[in-house]
Amino acid sequence: MIHRRQFLQGGLGAPVLATGFAAGLGLLPTARAQALAPRARLKLLVPANPGGGWDQTAKAVAATLQATRLVEQVELEHKPGKGGVPGLAHFVDKYSGDADTLMIGGLVMCGAIALHRAPVDLTQVQPVAKLTTDTLVIAVPRESALTSGKALVEAMRSRPQTLSFGGGSAGGVDHMLLGMIARAIGVDAATLKYVPSSAGADFARALKQGALSAGIAGYSELKDGIADGSLRALAVSSARGLFSVPSLREQGIATELGNWRGLFAAPGAPREAVEGWGQLLQKMAGTTEWKAQLERHNWRAAPLYGAAFRHFVDYEQTSARVVIHLLKMQA
Repeated sequence: MIHRRQFLQGGLGAPVLATGFAAGLGLLPTARAQALAPRARLKLLVPANPGGGWDQTAKAVAATLQATRLVEQVELEHKPGKGGVPGLAHFVDKYSGDADTLMIGGLVMCGAIALHRAPVDLTQVQPVAKLTTDTLVIAVPRESALTSGKALVEAMRSRPQTLSFGGGSAGGVDHMLLGMIARAIGVDAATLKYVPSSAGADFARALKQGALSAGIAGYSELKDGIADGSLRALAVSSARGLFSVPSLREQGIATELGNWRGLFAAPGAPREAVEGWGQLLQKMAGTTEWKAQLERHNWRAAPLYGAAFRHFVDYEQTSARVVIHLLKMQA
């Protein structure tokens, strides 16, 4: 989360909470999450390749809905590329009016829309539920000479042209965090090479093999490599250290950022259906099965529904445009 006024005034050294760009605006009243009749089917559009954070989220939602018998059958469709921009356009075009198809999205998509100046944005879909936040981690290959966030900063200042950073799609949350770190330490972000990837598995493999100097991703996407020692975690993007990894701020880098993910309904889908999915997802969020998914992936619950989620998304889109502009990020 970036407080936009602080960003505009000078910007990225100000505290940034790890739930996206805006503060949570409230929840659907608990009383609304009453017993619901199971749904027969749901299609989840994942605007990315398998293996990344959106795919993980979609599979976790699908597994929970079926395990709890809230939905009988869940189907996934992948439409990758450019931080979800083509997938969003596909969702709007193909599924308009469809009450039984939802799309995974989040902060990555806000940044990509801003970077690519996409004609289709999140004002054209219907926000249903914000589900999770995910802490980002900066990691290096096991053989790297970089052993801490401070060592990385020193390298960024002294030899930026020799470094390559990998992460998700251009303009996404990983790319934004790199730009924010650069601004916080007084380095021109344009001097840093960023290698985007639309497939989490491919990115993790390249990082482990040493094809990248450092990588930025959600902790859940790199935790296996960190656990087996093929990757070394240098810092996390939360205010304080997590997972036995110190935060950027604790190492003198005045930057925080977190990624959020949620579900969106198609334009034209009936209001009753959209509200019904919100109620069903709120019920899902209270189950032991969903809590187990959160623990498994090291996600934090970040529930937001209905109009409150719509206000949150509107603010996030505007703030992402500001960040992309001020960091002079290019596709």
